[in-house]
Amino acid sequence: MQYRHAPAANHAALDAVLASAPGRPTLPVRLTVELAGRARAHLPADAPLTVWDPCCGAGVTLTVLGLLVPGLARLVGTDADPEPLDLARRNLALLDPGGLTARAADLDALAARHDKPSYADAATAARTLVPAGTPAWSVAPADARDTAAVRSALAGADRYGTGPDLVLADLPHGHRTTWATSPPRPGAADTPAPDAGRVRAAGPARAAADDQDPGVEFLRAVATVLRPDAVVVAVGRGRTVPLPGGARPLDRVRVGHRAAVLVRAGALREG
Repeated sequence: MQYRHAPAANHAALDAVLASAPGRPTLPVRLTVELAGRARAHLPADAPLTVWDPCCGAGVTLTVLGLLVPGLARLVGTDADPEPLDLARRNLALLDPGGLTARAADLDALAARHDKPSYADAATAARTLVPAGTPAWSVAPADARDTAAVRSALAGADRYGTGPDLVLADLPHGHRTTWATSPPRPGAADTPAPDAGRVRAAGPARAAADDQDPGVEFLRAVATVLRPDAVVVAVGRGRTVPLPGGARPLDRVRVGHRAAVLVRAGALREG
């Protein structure tokens, strides 16, 4: 993939400052910024954006956007699993006035307590980071397929009441692909992520298979709470991210073992 919106940079300092949840992979910083830039090209220029991550986990994606992408008005994180949301709040608090200073002080204390230079280096990194903006943020537990819970979490997410402009979601995959409002598929815990290296059917057979994909169900559910012109960016493992039959993507990209698709919310509802 050719990067058009995220120049090459060493983001090791940012990685050291952010808190991550064990066993929960996060998107690379550069890919996160690139996908946001590509999505922005399909949204009104210079309009302050509301971004929703429906699989926010520890909030790393949203925090990276808040630190590195200007023009964001609000960041909203939800997750079906409430366990990592305290980490999400801790990461997003870095965007608040004094948030990075407080994080640097915490890292200094850890460096003194454990005599680890890595903590001292991370403290220095926290002091050198300058957020690209000061977006408001909120985090709440909500399964993306529970429309009532999602609407409650998104309430007041923007001053015009029109909902998020952009969704950026790293889709659950492999043994983490579970859906709270539907029973797990037999053997799902032991099967690879959808489209992870398997041979795919073509034509109508492929469209029918994609419509049964749990990721497609997830995207359809997300689209129900969005206005039609909102842009959804979905990232998955494998060669491609399936869409509902007939849904036309705005863009598709692939980097290493990850694939991403950009699509209008209206297309997800119509597909």
